[in-house]
Amino acid sequence: MVHLEVPGVPSCSSLTINDLPNELLIYIFSMVDFESLLAVAKVCTRWQQLCLTPCVWDNTRLIVCMKNYVKIRENIVPFVAKYLKNVKLQYFKLYSQVRASLISHCPNLTHLEISISQVDSCIFDDLGHWPNLKFLSFRNSLIVQNPENANGNFVYHLPFENLKYLETLILSNFALTPGSLYSMLQCTRLVSINMEKMKNIPADFLESLLRTKQNTLRALHIYGDTLNDDIIRYISSCKALQVLHVMTCKTLFDSSLLHLYRLKNLHSLKLRHGYFSTIALLGYFSNNLFQNLTYLSLSRCHHVTMQVAKAIKASAPNLKEMSFYLCPFIIAPDFNRSELEKMFDIQLLLD
Repeated sequence: MVHLEVPGVPSCSSLTINDLPNELLIYIFSMVDFESLLAVAKVCTRWQQLCLTPCVWDNTRLIVCMKNYVKIRENIVPFVAKYLKNVKLQYFKLYSQVRASLISHCPNLTHLEISISQVDSCIFDDLGHWPNLKFLSFRNSLIVQNPENANGNFVYHLPFENLKYLETLILSNFALTPGSLYSMLQCTRLVSINMEKMKNIPADFLESLLRTKQNTLRALHIYGDTLNDDIIRYISSCKALQVLHVMTCKTLFDSSLLHLYRLKNLHSLKLRHGYFSTIALLGYFSNNLFQNLTYLSLSRCHHVTMQVAKAIKASAPNLKEMSFYLCPFIIAPDFNRSELEKMFDIQLLLD
């Protein structure tokens, strides 16, 4: 039993944790992980009742994988399912096994993450059972068993029209139907969008999306194969943007950097595989102060030089991580790795 020593009170009068008021115990329980919370609930009747207080489950995530699924289905889901708000499926190959439990017992989901899994395409129909979803992720997952096929790419429909409260969306390497893309515009609360692995996103859709998000968008991860200066101009008008990750900048030119001058509050910036000239990069980093920037990636950018690195050092004093992966200057005969590492004294990804 844990004892709480009170200053000035003899040790024989020490209090136990059970002497804490309910409000404080509820706060403590809300800080522990899922498995610990289940153990806590078995201590006594009082603790079990406190563990079933809805606010305890606001930040508690259930992680389901093939190895623990049977145990969770039989021993956990019936006990706490209606309180669950945050579920992550990972390393999963048989979504059909967990599907019935999720739909029947977990009506209050606000966060659903499917990671490194093979999932039946029926998941898109099932999303309608959770209209209060705020966070939806299909990170590094493969959707299978869909009869539609367009030019070798699977095409799916996400029911965005039913997800009015969605705030964060993370999509994997699959295509959406045009109708599904445009229905995303109905998600007025969507502020973080990750489409880093989706190719051939129509430019007119991106323009429409960015026009509706100019005052609210906080994070944008995008592949970049259909980007152009006009779209970059729309991106640079998103005043609240803190994270901008462009996986490939092959279609962008020096003029695009002129638009990005307007983004003053970036915390994380990725401009990968770009052909921006050394002069343009020097101008961008020499004429701006990136006070909030903690992460920067210029991987595969062809014209990054040591001079550009020095300009970054001067303009971004709070950098904690930076990537020059496969930049040609780091494989040049005169490249001085130790000089670069000493200059920044942060985590560098060079090769």
